[in-house]
Amino acid sequence: MKLGATLFYLFLGILAWVLSAVFHVTPWRIPPRASWLPHGASILLGLGLGLAIVVISRILDRYEPFKRLNALIAHSLPHLGFADIVLLAVLSAFAEELLFRGVLLQLVGIHLSSLVFGLLHYGGRRDFLLWGVMGWLMGYLLAGLFLVTGSLLAPVLAHFTVNYFNLHRITGQTSLHDIT
Repeated sequence: MKLGATLFYLFLGILAWVLSAVFHVTPWRIPPRASWLPHGASILLGLGLGLAIVVISRILDRYEPFKRLNALIAHSLPHLGFADIVLLAVLSAFAEELLFRGVLLQLVGIHLSSLVFGLLHYGGRRDFLLWGVMGWLMGYLLAGLFLVTGSLLAPVLAHFTVNYFNLHRITGQTSLHDIT
């Protein structure tokens, strides 16, 4: 999984780079919708949104469909140590944001880029439909963050924060057998 995930995110990063070169898209920065924001606001807004999503995730985990989804995700992951979680959170946040917000958002718009982001998380497995819907909604939030700040740093930090804390929580949960 670790090598597979690394190669997958490397592929997403290369795809983003190729698409940005072919379509002449600058993925790192766009004109911000909120030009009045101070320079460091991207960092604070990214971390703030990420932490808010983590808190919402913890609240939702009280409900059976979310417990079941977390158990399924944990079951599909190998044993992840601290370094693995950091690496996975960094790679996924950087590669996915570069492709979906940095490039696709500018090429196909907020609706289609968010939908494709959700479909990536769904992966065609009925058990992961809830994760796909959550990914679709997160696509909108992360796209909005990019559009408001004009900086890819904000959604990268939000995405990293969500993945880092949720991977720690999910991999420390009960087994799939205890939930079903």
